[in-house]
Amino acid sequence: MDAEIDLKGILGLIRRQLWLILSTIAAILILTIIFTYSLTPKYTATSLVLVDTSTKNLLDSDNIISNPSADNSRVESEVGILKSDRILLNVVSENNLVSDSEFGIEVSLKDRILSWLRIPLQPAPAGEEALSRVLNSFKSAITVSRNGLTYLITVGVVSKDPAKAAKLANSMSDTYIREQINAKVSSTLIKRDSIQKQAEAANAAIVENERNFDSYITGNIDRLEKQANSSGLTTLRAELEKVNQDRAAELGRIDSLQKSLQAQDFSTLVTQLGSDALNELQKQRENLATRIASSGDNSAEAISLRDELAKVDKSLANAASHEVNNLQQTVNDYQQQANEVRQKIRSTVLQSNLPPEVLTEIYSLQQSSEIARNQYQTLLARLQELDAQASLQLPDSRVVSAALTPTLPSFPNSKVILGLSLIVSIGLGLGLAILREYFIGGFVSENQIEAVLKVPLSAIAPRQATGDEHHKLANPTSSLADLMVTAPLSLFAESVRRLRLTLDQQERKNPASKRKESDEGAIIMVSSALPAEGKSTMALSLARAYALTGKRTLLIDCDLRKPSVNKHLNLEPNHDFIDYLRQDRSTATLTSLIMRDPLSNLTVLLGGRRSDVATDELVMSEKMGRILASARKHFDYVVLDTPPVEPVVDGLYLSRHADMIVFVIKWASTPQSSAKRAVAAFKENKNPDAGIVTLLNQQDRTKMSGNYSYSGYYTE
Repeated sequence: MDAEIDLKGILGLIRRQLWLILSTIAAILILTIIFTYSLTPKYTATSLVLVDTSTKNLLDSDNIISNPSADNSRVESEVGILKSDRILLNVVSENNLVSDSEFGIEVSLKDRILSWLRIPLQPAPAGEEALSRVLNSFKSAITVSRNGLTYLITVGVVSKDPAKAAKLANSMSDTYIREQINAKVSSTLIKRDSIQKQAEAANAAIVENERNFDSYITGNIDRLEKQANSSGLTTLRAELEKVNQDRAAELGRIDSLQKSLQAQDFSTLVTQLGSDALNELQKQRENLATRIASSGDNSAEAISLRDELAKVDKSLANAASHEVNNLQQTVNDYQQQANEVRQKIRSTVLQSNLPPEVLTEIYSLQQSSEIARNQYQTLLARLQELDAQASLQLPDSRVVSAALTPTLPSFPNSKVILGLSLIVSIGLGLGLAILREYFIGGFVSENQIEAVLKVPLSAIAPRQATGDEHHKLANPTSSLADLMVTAPLSLFAESVRRLRLTLDQQERKNPASKRKESDEGAIIMVSSALPAEGKSTMALSLARAYALTGKRTLLIDCDLRKPSVNKHLNLEPNHDFIDYLRQDRSTATLTSLIMRDPLSNLTVLLGGRRSDVATDELVMSEKMGRILASARKHFDYVVLDTPPVEPVVDGLYLSRHADMIVFVIKWASTPQSSAKRAVAAFKENKNPDAGIVTLLNQQDRTKMSGNYSYSGYYTE
């Protein structure tokens, strides 16, 4: 049942605030549509990169190393490398994004305005600062992420131009793979350079050890010959000396020939080399030189002969150079012979019957040479392997899906934005409705009034017509309060009787013994926070309700600023109440102000004309006090129709005389803040024993969640 009541309350709230909810939704949706379609569309292109975490070597394809435990960290590291400044800077440079209209340095709207106002601008960024700005702008347009726990990395680029987005996404992937290869090649070359230095050192060690060995043999060959008693060693020594002499002579000859070649002394070259080909070329040269000397210097024949001479000279130089190179081979042959002789000397020495100390020295020198040679061979093999690896490196990643030019923009996503906007607008509309219903707007329920104002609600009066059409035509000025007599079974009349019941209950809680005399009547004050809330109508209706039960009842129109009871009764007083209180007219008496209600046995003290002066001094005067005291003695109930509290203070002074205060609230209209201030003011100024009850007036049952189940019980 509670859930049903809550549901009805929610539906009622929506019906009452439907215009606010719909206007909020419409306003937000219109603004969202305008904003969405004013945005510049952007396109996202993505490429897919696969990371292969295994270590590959083309020179040893069977040995592929993989470490699954480190794969996760490896892929995350590759994501970081892809987003690194090095990769992005290369992409910026390759695609010239510094000059790009989207990512490059451009003049801002602020700078344009300042320039138009002829205000000096700061110099445009250049160099590192400009590159840094472009880099930051490009960073904001990229997304690099790993697809879950897979080995796939998505590279996305957002741009206003779909073709540019695809181009930059592919450029990032290609640059990343290229840099990966370069890094591997660079690492291999660094290793190769390190081994190159070690190989050079090992080669130098070989040469040094060989030289030491030869120096030892050469320096001690006489002693070795005597100790070994070997005549072959002497022969080998003589042979080595002869080979070295021939080699030195040949080197001297080659040096002389190279000097003649550089000086183009072809006669000397031909004489020393004695080659038939050179002799033939030399004859041609001499013949051409003779012919040139006999011809004119600038003749065509002389020019032609000089060209032929130049060709012959070139042929002579090439032939002579070839002969010199052949002689160099002879020198190499002498060197080879010397090495062979030297090796024979070593073998002979090692095979000779030498003393142990000599053999130890020789073996030590030989072993050092052998170790150096083995080290050099190992390093040389590793060096050759690294050279091959440097040229055969493969990337550890590859593009499995290149970025394609997108056809639909990724931003703004109109459907998502409008959907979210609709949800937000509905939520905001409901929130504003609740805020207006329970905090800013008017009161619509008993719980709401009691929770906010901390005073009980006596009754809820419906918004109702004054009567049938014939009655309206006969009396156009009829009041809603007439329903107390003309339609006593109406919902309105029943709500007034419920108000009367609440006041009777409050009176029993405050017995007459608390008054000065036990036979005094009760003063009931009817007021509101703001004008036009039905206060005067409810005051007249309540007074008639008491009068219809036979109670002596007096209704006093205390709203001296704007009296209206006479209009509800369609009566005009003989004199004005305000004149009586001011004593401006000697003819004004209290008796002349009192009139009878045409529809009931109600006594009415009418107000008369509107006051053009402040009336607070009149309502707090002794004469007003005497009037109310006299009314207590002659009537069972005195109903005061007082002005609203917010604009006029008269009601606060009159509240000191009241035994009960009826605070009228207009349904869904009286602001909660105004009602709270008015009730607080009454509590501060009223008689301490006086009670306050509220009446929710002019309830619009069509805006409630449903009609009351007992509404058909009444006949109007």
